[in-house]
Amino acid sequence: MKHVAKSIAASTFTEHSAYFADFYRLFHRITRINNGQFGKVVYVTSATAGEGKTTVASFLSITAALSSHNFYLLIDGDVHRPTIHDRFNCPRENGLSELLLGEGEPGDIIYKSAFRGLHIITAGRSVSNSFQLFSVERTRELLAEMRRYYEIIVIDGPPLLPVSDSLKLAQVADGTILVVKAGQTPREVAAHAVAILKEADLPLWGVVLNDTGEVLPYYYQPKYYDAHQYQKAKEEVQ
Repeated sequence: MKHVAKSIAASTFTEHSAYFADFYRLFHRITRINNGQFGKVVYVTSATAGEGKTTVASFLSITAALSSHNFYLLIDGDVHRPTIHDRFNCPRENGLSELLLGEGEPGDIIYKSAFRGLHIITAGRSVSNSFQLFSVERTRELLAEMRRYYEIIVIDGPPLLPVSDSLKLAQVADGTILVVKAGQTPREVAAHAVAILKEADLPLWGVVLNDTGEVLPYYYQPKYYDAHQYQKAKEEVQ
């Protein structure tokens, strides 16, 4: 397992960040849904591109690591437009694609992030047919091995509507978090994404309304609140 230095993008998010309290609530909601069970897989996606799913997946993973002494794994499942390697200063090569193709071992591909307890698997190289790459059976086998070591595994997946293999990834997770960008995603598009998950009988654990600062008054924006919101959030969920 290789260590990586903290990237500028990731280092801006700490326990004192304005958004931390919101992600702490989301993290606690997930653990409550699972009744504290170990080894759960959370799939983070959106209806379309550009809604902030990677940011939500990244900050949720960091929050989990900062809030607990357990180990967590963040997987970049968006082999079409991967960005986790940039956000966490990891090489993209030798990642999820290689694992699913049987060309690498987890110990050689998992990176230790600069956040204690948070490990990373990047997307790996691009493949011509990602739909075939994400065999449900093979992906489940891979995750079954990972579940033994991590309290929560977060998968940053491709958007649901334009990418066919997104639903296949959702099928191997225990639950899905749908990210919707405020002021951008039409209601009918978000509703269609929810309907796709419902028709496939896949659990939807929550919808995250992202980037609300552009459409809500100042006092609703996270920057209005100070670091004491983290303590308030902890009191709310206890």
